[in-house]
Amino acid sequence: MHGLSRKGLLVGSAALLLVGLATLGLRHNDEIKTIRWPVMGTIAQLSLRGETTRGEQIRPLVQKTYLRLDDLLSAWNPDSELCRLAASNCPDWVTCASSEVKPCYAAALKLAEQSDGAFNPRVGTKLRELGVSGGSSYSDFDLGAIAKGFAVDIAAQKIIQTCTNDLPDLLIDLGGNLRVVGSGVWRTGIRNPFDRQGPYVGVIALTNGESVATSGNYERFIERDGIRYSHILDGRTGEPTHGIAAVTVVTPAHYGALLADGLSTTLFVLGPQNGADFLTRHYPEALALWIPDSPTAPHIFASKEMARRLNYVVWPLDTLER
Repeated sequence: MHGLSRKGLLVGSAALLLVGLATLGLRHNDEIKTIRWPVMGTIAQLSLRGETTRGEQIRPLVQKTYLRLDDLLSAWNPDSELCRLAASNCPDWVTCASSEVKPCYAAALKLAEQSDGAFNPRVGTKLRELGVSGGSSYSDFDLGAIAKGFAVDIAAQKIIQTCTNDLPDLLIDLGGNLRVVGSGVWRTGIRNPFDRQGPYVGVIALTNGESVATSGNYERFIERDGIRYSHILDGRTGEPTHGIAAVTVVTPAHYGALLADGLSTTLFVLGPQNGADFLTRHYPEALALWIPDSPTAPHIFASKEMARRLNYVVWPLDTLER
């Protein structure tokens, strides 16, 4: 599971996701306006194609959404709803939570059940013991590995509701959790986890409300006896995972950015073959790729549909039959 920084629920793996994916325009003559602003220790972005003046009109709506959700879901703000529920020993998180955020709790707990605990929102204590949580949270239960994707979904809903008759062509990005709004096509480059300045590992086009998220070990990790371990914990053991450098997940609109975010962590823990089997059983429309932590012999494992949609692949690619 991702740790959280002291600045709020929206940080978590934000730094590594921010460098894990890079937005590319579809055509050289596209006019793309990108608006960036800091929020809860990470960077929020709105990229608009064509009607570039509309970004500043939409930004306050999105910013207000992120701040409201942080007040509800932060494990680092003792006054947040999540921390108040933790202090009250709430017996059922979904029942106790506010209606707007019930789906976030429900999705996290469902992923934990489906993965037999590989995804586990109850690892805050272990993260603090290992010194990778970035601060002192007020709750052992946190949603840092899924809340950013959830916030992107809520922002997308607000934009669609507000711009019903005049929907812009835009891409939402919150700390590397991306979702397409409108009918446009956006190409996203997957960066090399071993060389941030190197060429993209591959490029994939997103459209029709698709989302993408990446989890990786290249920004925050633990070293023991010369071996690098991820800050992402195996929820079944409470120990850091190793052997995988990065996982990227693409989800269709009805799965949303929430599941792209949560699945990237789950599949990081499960690894390529077990992860591909997991998707077959539970989320067959999700696409995924794994980059093993082998910088001297880099290669990619990808689900069948992800392999089909990847372009400009620079490393050997093994397709996982599902």
